[in-house]
Amino acid sequence: MLRQRVVTALILAVVGLSALFLLPAVAFAAAAALLLAGAGGWEAARLAGLDTHGQRFALALVLLGLCLALWLWLPPATTHWALLPACAIWLLNGAWLVRPGLGRNAGSTAVAGKIAVLVIILSGAWLALAWLQSSSPWLVVMLLILIAAADISAYFTGRHFGGPKLAPSISPGKTLSGAAGGLTGATALTALSAAVLPDSPFTPATGALLGLGIGIISIAGDLFISLLKRQRDLKDTSALLPGHGGVLDRFDSLVAALPFFALAVMFW
Repeated sequence: MLRQRVVTALILAVVGLSALFLLPAVAFAAAAALLLAGAGGWEAARLAGLDTHGQRFALALVLLGLCLALWLWLPPATTHWALLPACAIWLLNGAWLVRPGLGRNAGSTAVAGKIAVLVIILSGAWLALAWLQSSSPWLVVMLLILIAAADISAYFTGRHFGGPKLAPSISPGKTLSGAAGGLTGATALTALSAAVLPDSPFTPATGALLGLGIGIISIAGDLFISLLKRQRDLKDTSALLPGHGGVLDRFDSLVAALPFFALAVMFW
């Protein structure tokens, strides 16, 4: 399993970075839409409670259509306004984590609510990613470093120190020590990347603050997708990425972080 995870991660890194730096903005936006709206929408439908292939395909098409509409008709000067709904939903999702039983029933209201939440956060993540890449691929690299630092630091710190659980009813493997280590790693590496990466709009000090804030949001993103999986009794969102599960398993933290990071870049 570890070897499979490493191989998949290396392939994702090579393909992702190649697309990030070599594709023009329109082609990259299309590829990102296929990943986040297409594959992500297919998985999101299952998380929301839609089990038939037709329903899942329909939600993926809706998300792809929404991304296309944003790309064609959203004035660039108003991009920040279009990112605000995704940020607002993620703040509400943080409150949702406090009541993990909310939405567990399979009623039509719960399903519709989850669909609305997932459509907003996935379309917002896509818009932020497309905007960042068109501005500078190095901005996306900075965010990827932040997320990777948080994940890796949390994993090793949690394994070493253990201790009280962060959210035992949602993700029993996560600990408070791991979260603290993840935030420390994100803060330090973001400060460093702000100092050395091209096109960074941040100083090391502001980068450290950004790493701390986005690190907290990335943890919430991870926990939220875990919550939806637990409510549906799913181990993974899909089997698309060997050793990792699905797109939303691998990129849950990134999906949460993208709109906040893009707004920080716009307004810093």
